[in-house]
Amino acid sequence: MREALAISARGLRCTFRQGQVRALDGVDIDVPAGAAVAITGPSGSGKTTLIHALAGLQPVEAGDIDIAGGTPETAQDWTALRRSQIGMVFQEDWLLPALTAAQNVEIALGENGLSAAERRQRALALLARVNASDFADYRPAGLSGGERQRIAVARSLANSPAILMADEPTGELDSANAERIIDLLFGLHAAEGLTLLIVTHDADLAARCQAQFVMRDGRGAYVDAGVPA
Repeated sequence: MREALAISARGLRCTFRQGQVRALDGVDIDVPAGAAVAITGPSGSGKTTLIHALAGLQPVEAGDIDIAGGTPETAQDWTALRRSQIGMVFQEDWLLPALTAAQNVEIALGENGLSAAERRQRALALLARVNASDFADYRPAGLSGGERQRIAVARSLANSPAILMADEPTGELDSANAERIIDLLFGLHAAEGLTLLIVTHDADLAARCQAQFVMRDGRGAYVDAGVPA
């Protein structure tokens, strides 16, 4: 029986510079629910464009995307899907400097009917899950790169997503902090059954995933035949 898919995309095309650069040139990709997949390939191969397209952050000129059981058609559809089903972690943490760690997580909860006390409790619980409780009332400027990235991971989990996408999440970190973030992501994947999709240049990180989807010149394919292509 075919595995349930968290993501299924067909024929994704995306160009830049008035069509001179084909960032995505007819990409097909299936990601089974609960899988951990690395998107790898050389710089400029389309890795970031692909993950941004799959999260609805980069419009495509052609192709179809089915994600978390639905097919978003408008910007509003994508916004709603990201709020409910997709968590994003970027290479830079993008924390709001004027807010504390807890407030940065709280703001990701959006307008979901929680009281101020409930929002605070939810944020503190998420910070505890990423071993960042001690930083709840610190602003980003007072934290290390690894500490800020842990908070960014907590923020990505604010609305209990089924899919966690990470775009070079360790690219700005030293090796020790990078290893902590990797362990954190795979710990969450194992404990909660998250579908994990990671763009990375790091061979060690890619090797920890169940499969690798290799991008080159805007096209991609799995190197593991056991994963749907």
